[in-house]
Amino acid sequence: MEKTKLFNKGDIIQTNPENGYYGIAVVLSEKEKTVESHPKCHIAISPIIFDKEIKFEDLDLSQIKPFNYGRIYSLENQEEFVKYEITIGVYTRRNKHNFKIIGKIDPNLVYDGPLPFEPYINLKITWPLCGDANELLGREAYINWKRIQ
Repeated sequence: MEKTKLFNKGDIIQTNPENGYYGIAVVLSEKEKTVESHPKCHIAISPIIFDKEIKFEDLDLSQIKPFNYGRIYSLENQEEFVKYEITIGVYTRRNKHNFKIIGKIDPNLVYDGPLPFEPYINLKITWPLCGDANELLGREAYINWKRIQ
């Protein structure tokens, strides 16, 4: 049985958030396995979407940044509203869906803010715990792209 590959700090991941569309995500950090948890990392989703597979040469590295995704809420008896969230999450480092790694980048060029792994209440910034990256990693970028088309 082949061992699952791990995401590493600086990896540029080609995502496939919709059939026929490809996006970019970047591993911002890495943490080794502990007794309590699998190895972890922070992954940032960029707003970049292509309608073909992506090569490193296709990228303008200055455009690879996490974006503020507007999640639309529609609750009963309330007016629809939008809540914005930066597209960074804490994932396991396990690349279970064999996402293609197309290059490396200095992650500080993508995001240079705090990257706590645990969502402690007293922290100014926390990131959602996302588990393994699912097959639709980067779906927010595709939805955002469709909204502005």
